[in-house]
Amino acid sequence: MGPRPTILIVDDLRDNIDLLAQFLRADDYVMSFASSGREALESVRRHPPSLILLDVMMPDLNGHEVTRRIKADPTLPFIPIILVTAKHDLADKVHGLDAGADDYLSKPIQSSELLAKVRAFLRLKQSQDALTAERNKIDVLYRIQQQLTSSLDVDQVVRDTIIMMVEVLDATQGSVIVSDSRGEDVWRKILARRDRDEREESFVTRKVIEEGLAGVAIRTGEPQILTDTTVDDRWIRIEEDRASVRSALAVPLIHREQVLGVLTLTHPQAGHFRADQLPLVSAAAGQISAALNNARLYGKLKDAEKTREQFLHMLTHDLRGPLAGISGCLHVLSMSPQDEEHTLFIDMARAACKTQEQLIDDILDVYKADAGLMELDFSTVSLRDVGVEVMQNLTGAAAEHYLTLKMELPEAPCIRGDHNKLVRVLANLVSNSLKFTRKGGVYVTAEIDQEARQIAIHVRDTGLGIPSNDLEHIFDRFYQSPQRGGRRGTGLGLAFCREVINAHGGRIWAESTLGSGTTITMVLPIAGEAL
Repeated sequence: MGPRPTILIVDDLRDNIDLLAQFLRADDYVMSFASSGREALESVRRHPPSLILLDVMMPDLNGHEVTRRIKADPTLPFIPIILVTAKHDLADKVHGLDAGADDYLSKPIQSSELLAKVRAFLRLKQSQDALTAERNKIDVLYRIQQQLTSSLDVDQVVRDTIIMMVEVLDATQGSVIVSDSRGEDVWRKILARRDRDEREESFVTRKVIEEGLAGVAIRTGEPQILTDTTVDDRWIRIEEDRASVRSALAVPLIHREQVLGVLTLTHPQAGHFRADQLPLVSAAAGQISAALNNARLYGKLKDAEKTREQFLHMLTHDLRGPLAGISGCLHVLSMSPQDEEHTLFIDMARAACKTQEQLIDDILDVYKADAGLMELDFSTVSLRDVGVEVMQNLTGAAAEHYLTLKMELPEAPCIRGDHNKLVRVLANLVSNSLKFTRKGGVYVTAEIDQEARQIAIHVRDTGLGIPSNDLEHIFDRFYQSPQRGGRRGTGLGLAFCREVINAHGGRIWAESTLGSGTTITMVLPIAGEAL
């Protein structure tokens, strides 16, 4: 049950006050009295009642003026006002309602009518207060959400949120104790007192977790209200807190059934915190829990990013270094007289080194694209020049497998792009096609669309073809079709191609028929329209 409703009776005649009070005692209300309009206004501002029974005819301020002033005061909650008058004219009632009164009672007062109207308006008052409380709760939670997402400094935003909760609940102090990500048995306190020694604070926090109110909230997963700290063993008494803390509220911070910590609010007056405040505090605690969890996830992401950067550093330095040394030694060996068999092995080793270097380049390039760090050296690029360079690098590979390699790319129109990266893209596509072609060859052609200001480059092979369920995945990093035979690569070459083409403002896709071959098409803007 909530607190008993309070009713203020205002009349300049004591007999009238006593009569109304006698009728109301049947419903056990808390009543207060005022004998003038000014006294009524002072009483309302000090302690707003649940309802006012207000006489109209009074010597200093009449009921209509008192009603206007109460209804115009933005600091007051909704208070139903029932005017009591001996006048029966309709015009008088309209005047009172225009002043802001909620209803009228005409003298002589009938007790049944009085009690029915009082009950009805108290129900209305209760509903209105509930709506106001819910609106205020939503407003507070919105402000808390804005606060918690305003910065990546989780300690600062949680500290600011605690200050907000202290203000909303009229508390005097608040804190959040959270489990440290380094271990479940490590705790730290946000908003600890600045004038207290850090080591002492750490001791107090641990003792509170082990024996105090916060620890009870953490272990049970339920909010805890402590009415009077002087008679409740759940409060760990610190010498300077004995006089300053008489009531406390502790709410666990839970995210997906994991307890991350506890929010504690205190007040020097016993019984300050109430059960009807728990929905708001619990909702705020839920938002703080989400912020703490997000902060932990962000920390893990930063650690993962650091690990990835360390891995890339290893690729760049720890792997490239030895490869350079091996390549240098192989180059020296190749300059010495060797028999045919030794020359073959040296060439195979040099090819393996080159493949390994290409793998490192692919990994680095895909990572840079993913991180938005891909660097493009834009210039006016002739596709014929790109094709000539690719032909020089791959004609031997095609001839080795008795395959045809034809490159029919125009000198103009040009595109605006990174020449070296476009060479690598085309080389990747042609090399990939050669790898999965047993007979026939690879044919590179272009289609110019002047109206759309774009050019399409087609890389067509007469190879094995790609199953339809694999087509949409072939540009995914590390993807390798399980149905394409024993020639398997790193799964990064096509991913790199897609990233480069996208960075040029283009598109790339594949079409294939099993047993007939595959065509990969990339579309790029013509110079002047390129990004």
